[in-house]
Amino acid sequence: MSTIPALHPDTTGLVQHFEGLKLSAYRCPAGVWTIGYGHTKGVREGEVITAAVAERLLASDLAAAAADVAKLVTVPLTDAQRGALASFVFNLGAGAFKGSTLLRLLNQGDIEGAAGQFERWVYATVKGKKVKLPGLVTRRAAEEALFRGGDWRAAVPAGAAPAPIAQKVEAAPVPVPLVRSAPALAGTATLGLGTVAALLDALGPVGDVGAQAVGLAQQVAGTAAQVQAVAEQVATAQGQVAGAVAAVQAIGAGPSVSTLLLGGGLLVTLGLQVWERLRSSR
Repeated sequence: MSTIPALHPDTTGLVQHFEGLKLSAYRCPAGVWTIGYGHTKGVREGEVITAAVAERLLASDLAAAAADVAKLVTVPLTDAQRGALASFVFNLGAGAFKGSTLLRLLNQGDIEGAAGQFERWVYATVKGKKVKLPGLVTRRAAEEALFRGGDWRAAVPAGAAPAPIAQKVEAAPVPVPLVRSAPALAGTATLGLGTVAALLDALGPVGDVGAQAVGLAQQVAGTAAQVQAVAEQVATAQGQVAGAVAAVQAIGAGPSVSTLLLGGGLLVTLGLQVWERLRSSR
């Protein structure tokens, strides 16, 4: 059994600062029963502990977080990076960390990319609504500073009192663009790596989500190209029908029933082509 390296000395101070010491059980902003320095396991309403017990719980919780970091991270870490990640996992839990883009980038050796992911984990569901919490914003900035080897205290506004910390944290929501036309769909169907990574965070580790997301993007891109091609045909047909109607009107007569039926039939035929292409591409 491998030995877990000792945490960076700043780790405990960072967690204590942001969690604060509460000797009576309370609900965090996300509704999780909490006590001591952010301890949540088995906490019951009305529970009261001493400061000494709170210190022991904190040491145990940080040791568990450090063990999770050691198990999930496959690249070498500095003491500061390990300490920042222990604080991160202490707050989020190992499950969220395991499925995060931060861990994925870190294990790929992208230290800078991983550092930039801390700031995404600043949301919690409060009274049924996903909101950004100032306490989480500051904590993530402090953890990122420590991860980069700096002083986490520099990320804390001078004189600012610690804001409440949620014990059930979520990543930033993934923006979904509203597609208004076939050309717009074709232009946005090719997803960048950053967008795919964010989608994976939102979906969670359910099966081979990565392959599914990439496959879906490819299908959307192909379908969008087909829709655009048929839409151009429809536009051409509409122009032809309009030209025929204008010609009839120019000689002093309204469009005949046969002309209208012919134009309508052409548009219906092209519409059926659009539907058939969409169905066959699924």
